[in-house]
Amino acid sequence: MWPGVKTYDDYAEMIRQEQLDLICVATPDDLHGDVVRMAADAGVRAIFCEKPMSTHLADVDSMIEAIERNEAVATVNHTRRWMPSYVAAREKVRSGAIGDLVTIVVNFGGERAMLWRNQSHFLDLICYFSESDPAWVIAELEPGYEGYGTAYCGDGGRNPDLEPSLNAYIGLRNGVRAFLGGMKHSTPQITVDLRGSTARIAVDDQSATLIAASDDGLTTVPIVPKGRTQGIQAALVDLITALETGREPQCPPREARKTVALIEGILASQAAGNARIEIG
Repeated sequence: MWPGVKTYDDYAEMIRQEQLDLICVATPDDLHGDVVRMAADAGVRAIFCEKPMSTHLADVDSMIEAIERNEAVATVNHTRRWMPSYVAAREKVRSGAIGDLVTIVVNFGGERAMLWRNQSHFLDLICYFSESDPAWVIAELEPGYEGYGTAYCGDGGRNPDLEPSLNAYIGLRNGVRAFLGGMKHSTPQITVDLRGSTARIAVDDQSATLIAASDDGLTTVPIVPKGRTQGIQAALVDLITALETGREPQCPPREARKTVALIEGILASQAAGNARIEIG
């Protein structure tokens, strides 16, 4: 199908042999770090890394150091940052359509409600909509994972039993408060509720709706996205545009770092008896 395309069994050999402009790092969740660091040190200009950026915050910081030292452009595939419904919803929030953003409530359950593999998407959405850094978190893991510990115990995202689901209450530095819930035995439906001082927005992967109170009751207005390109295609277009123009991509490494910091805070909260944990 692709005559002339070379294949490699060893990513290190590929990076050494080829003069790559762009690399996609889609290894298991816990194996991104070495590939990203080697690519950056080899002079790869653009790096597309799957989410979460890593399963350890120290590894994330080492990846960021290599990326910034080599002046590479990198983005992390927190896919919903490029989904039209979420992009349109954030534009409405930014425009003041719901007044001041007050709370963000996200729910995602089902078998794949795994802390690193899939719940990381929704921790990132909280940072995306709040446009702030996480300050603290209070969390509990699903029943049966009370003694999970504070380090990653998964297998790269394949076995759901190796990653807990969770409930978390998150404080953002700009005063926004967020709730993330979703146990494995609950419905896998995604719901995101953005509550403001004057109205709210309900958004999911397919649509977004502005909901406001009036004398006649609730008024609902569909929010129409401006574009259709989404997911990995949109993320790659964004990365290439960032490379060509010098602007930041939609999910640069320091933004993706927030999610990993939150995950470590969630584990620390559980280990400390569901205590409030400050996020550094």
